[in-house]
Amino acid sequence: MIREKIIPAEILLGHPGFHRAYHNLQPANRRRLTIYAADVARSPDGRWWVTGDRVRAPSGLGFILENRIITSRVLPGVFRAARPRRLAPFFMKLRETLREMAPRYRENPRTVVLSRGADSPTYFEDVYLARYLGYTLAEGGDLATRDGRVMLKTLGGLLPVEVILRRVSDDDCDPVELKSGSLTGVSGLVDVVRNNEVVVANSLGSRLAETPALVPFLPAACRKLLGQELRLPSAATWWCGQPAALSYVLENLDKLVLRSAFIVNNSPPIEAALMTQAARDELVQKLKARPSQYVAQERIVRSTVPVWLGKTIEPWHSAFRFFVAADGDSFLTLPGGLARTSPDHLSLDRSMAAGERAQDVWIESDGPIESVTLLRSSEVALALKRGGNDLPSRDAENLFWLGRMIERADGAARGLRVLLRHLSGDEDDESSVVRVVLVRALASLGQIEPGLAVDGLKNGLPDLEESLPASVFSQQETLSLKSTMDGVARLVNSVRDRLSTDAWQTLNQLQSDWNPSAQSLQKMDSTRLLQLVQRIINGMAQFGGLSSEGMTRTQVWRFLELGRRIERVWHTATMLQATLVEVNDPEGLVMESVLESCNSIMTYRGRYLSTLQAEAVIDLLTTDDTNPRSLIFQLSRIQDHVAKLPSANQAVLGPDERLAMSLYNSVRLSEPHKLAQPEDGERRSLDRLMQRMLDQIPKLSNAISQRYLIHAGLPRPFDRETI
Repeated sequence: MIREKIIPAEILLGHPGFHRAYHNLQPANRRRLTIYAADVARSPDGRWWVTGDRVRAPSGLGFILENRIITSRVLPGVFRAARPRRLAPFFMKLRETLREMAPRYRENPRTVVLSRGADSPTYFEDVYLARYLGYTLAEGGDLATRDGRVMLKTLGGLLPVEVILRRVSDDDCDPVELKSGSLTGVSGLVDVVRNNEVVVANSLGSRLAETPALVPFLPAACRKLLGQELRLPSAATWWCGQPAALSYVLENLDKLVLRSAFIVNNSPPIEAALMTQAARDELVQKLKARPSQYVAQERIVRSTVPVWLGKTIEPWHSAFRFFVAADGDSFLTLPGGLARTSPDHLSLDRSMAAGERAQDVWIESDGPIESVTLLRSSEVALALKRGGNDLPSRDAENLFWLGRMIERADGAARGLRVLLRHLSGDEDDESSVVRVVLVRALASLGQIEPGLAVDGLKNGLPDLEESLPASVFSQQETLSLKSTMDGVARLVNSVRDRLSTDAWQTLNQLQSDWNPSAQSLQKMDSTRLLQLVQRIINGMAQFGGLSSEGMTRTQVWRFLELGRRIERVWHTATMLQATLVEVNDPEGLVMESVLESCNSIMTYRGRYLSTLQAEAVIDLLTTDDTNPRSLIFQLSRIQDHVAKLPSANQAVLGPDERLAMSLYNSVRLSEPHKLAQPEDGERRSLDRLMQRMLDQIPKLSNAISQRYLIHAGLPRPFDRETI
């Protein structure tokens, strides 16, 4: 079409997203587009226009699925009466097409959904889509190119990938040959695609097909390629790179809106009619200087749909997105779509994320609805399975750190609860000693300003009750409770596809309490803070019950548990070292506070009533293997977990196994009465044991990461011909 001048060459060669690497990237007989989406507008008089083509990584399919599930549950009677056509056949065809595209193992190729990650606005949809289609959700860091293949990093090693359903922009897919510095792509991916060792859908470079500057030339292209007119017209568009089109646009500037000619982004359209004269003159100068960078379109007048606002129904403007999927030599249309509504029609002219609400679009059936599902037939025999080692390493790492963050938040909240209760109690000598010890412990845990625990410095700092909320909600301190809760929120979103809905909602609800406004933070007192801390304790206990009773004992559960157990060792050792190494006088209330912080006060009272002795307290928190909060209990579980992780050589202990065994034996061989015995006012044996824990636990964490979570391999130079 460029050779026959149906499409101006400048649109392709001047496109900032055009790369030579796209040339001959896939075999000529392979379809470039697997999924296509059209943004469509309906006018008040019933006419329809296509307002944009989306082929880069069109979003919306996951939201359509979610909307359909919600509406069918909320309006079951209406849903059955309307008999909307099912969506499942479309997704079955999509999955079949992706399977047939695989270069090998077409009966069961390994397919991944390549996502931009938890920070992406479409991450929820990526998770939803991957679960529905039965594919592995992966990010750029989960994939690597090895020996000319794309490999998925898992606990069991590197597994070959045949098909990639990408949710990442073309340019970001390979930092070597496309956009350098991309953190969401896979280095060397283009070269693997070029050698037909992996298939990417939609194909790399397909973003060129959604270029707005192509729209004016689609009618001529359709006549050339198909010998017919467009069935659905595009919104009237003029590419300003043509002199006649530029002249028309300048004459009718107030009637049109301007957009970028090449890039589809979230920027609102430019409306000269709403500008000041100075801004309008500046726009005209830009148009004349670089006309090829702009397209002009007619204003779209959108129809309205009824929207229920709680008490009234109002007409809101609507925008639609419809999908087709490749089906052999043709395409299959999704019998439904996604509608976005807004009282402001201008917001709908922007990105997919614009608009205030989404609505499900139904295509009514003329007859009975056939039951269709993506689940395999019950007549097909299934091979029985248990949890394997195909968990992606990134997921394992995120689960490991999620476990650590959850336990860190729980431990910090319990310590803060004890301190806050003492702050609100009566002031006496013993209570004063407890406060000093607890402040020192919380400072060691990174929960409060360290200066508050140093004599001489704390006199120059604000009152503890006034300064405590600021320390707890500090985002500058990496170990503060606020930073920890932010870490929990980030990590739980990263492994959303690995957790049950109940578990995810429990942690997600907690996060909403830890984003107070500046005004409410100024009014935060110890009573309000105590309430928030108690919510964390209750929420973490709820999550612990859900994970303990609801998660199968796969590697997902094991890495979550490993993180929790390792963090609990660090927390308990820090607490004991900060509170019981130095002998305080009196010490009874200190020991009671330590037991309460470590969630062991009821167990102690059940055994020893109200008699508090250091040996019994230290035994319960260190060497008692029946106490789920003791060090020996954690180390026993850690030793069991690392022994069941995948290992290439079962006959030789790995560094993580040796460290776990060494730490377990150190505590197992300890004698509580010696640990409790003071020397010159200090329990030095206890101090040495706790310091060993604090020194070795980070090494154990690193050993697990090095062994299971990193698959760097040897550095490999790229072929000169591909650079």
